[in-house]
Amino acid sequence: MKTNKKIGRLVTNSLLTLLVGVSFGLTGCSVYSNGMNLPNPYYMKDRVEYHPRGPEFPFPNEAANLQQSMPER
Repeated sequence: MKTNKKIGRLVTNSLLTLLVGVSFGLTGCSVYSNGMNLPNPYYMKDRVEYHPRGPEFPFPNEAANLQQSMPER
């Protein structure tokens, strides 16, 4: 009886380990290995994101509001 439980537990743990390993392999996340941050294997198929160049100072309205709200000395 105890042998059947041990075998069943061993099979269950083996299947769970296999499932976790396969899920890590299929997710395509980047990997940190040997001091390198490696991209996922499908990075060439990713869509290109374009961000147009913004102003040199990104908060001109906030700076103007702060200057207006400061009391004059």
